[in-house]
Amino acid sequence: MNPRRVSVVPPTRATRVAIEAIAVIIFASAAFLLVRYPLLPWLLPVHFKLDGLPNGWQYKTYARVFMPVFVQLALALTFGAIGVLLLSRNHGTHDEEAADVKAAAAGAEAVTLIALIWVAFQGYAGWALVAMWTTERAGLGFWYVYLELAGLVLTGVVAMRAHVLLGRPVARPFVAEHWRFGQFYRNPNDPALFVPTRYGSRWTLNFGRPVAAALLGLILSIGILAPTVILGLLLR
Repeated sequence: MNPRRVSVVPPTRATRVAIEAIAVIIFASAAFLLVRYPLLPWLLPVHFKLDGLPNGWQYKTYARVFMPVFVQLALALTFGAIGVLLLSRNHGTHDEEAADVKAAAAGAEAVTLIALIWVAFQGYAGWALVAMWTTERAGLGFWYVYLELAGLVLTGVVAMRAHVLLGRPVARPFVAEHWRFGQFYRNPNDPALFVPTRYGSRWTLNFGRPVAAALLGLILSIGILAPTVILGLLLR
C-alpha cells in the first residue's frame, strides 16, 4: 500500500451514528413539513403584538415553511465539510495508531455531535413554527428556550469531552526549518494535519498541508457570513 496516498482517518462509531441520526432527523423534518404544508393558512403570521395577536403576515411559500430544513441542510453540509477536512490525511495502515490520527478522529467526532445537537433543535423549531402558524398565537412553545439552552450546554459538554480526548501531545524534536516565525508549523512532507506546538503544550495545524488553509478559510467564512445572513433575515 502506498503510504502517501490521499485517504481519510476512519471516523469513530459515535461519528457514524451521529451522521445517521442527522440524516434521519432531516428526512423526518422535511416529511413533517410536507404533510403539514397544505393545512397551513395561506397567510402566515410572522409578527405579533404584545398580547400575542398577529399584526403582520407573509404569503405561504415552500421557501418560508421549509426554512428549518434548509438550516438543517446548511448545518449538516458545513459541519460535514469541516469533518471531512479534519479527517483527511495522507497515510497508510501503519499510521492508524498515530497520535494525530486519534486527534483528528476526536475532532471530527466533536464537530459531528455538535451538528447533531443543532440539527435536532431545528427539527423542534420546524414543529414549533407550524404550531404558531396554525394557532396564530405568538411564541414557539414552552420548550423552545429551554431546548436552546440545553443545546448550548450540550455543545459545551461535547467541546470539553473533545478537549479531554485530544489530550496533551508529546513534543517533537525541534527542526527550525519546519517553523515559521517560531510558532507556525509548515512541513509538506509530514502527512499529519494535527501536530504538537513547538513546546508540546497543545495541538496546532500543519500549514504545509493545503487542507489546513481550506479548514481555516471555511471556519472564517462561517464566522463572517453567518452573522451577516442572520442579520439580513432579521432586518427583512
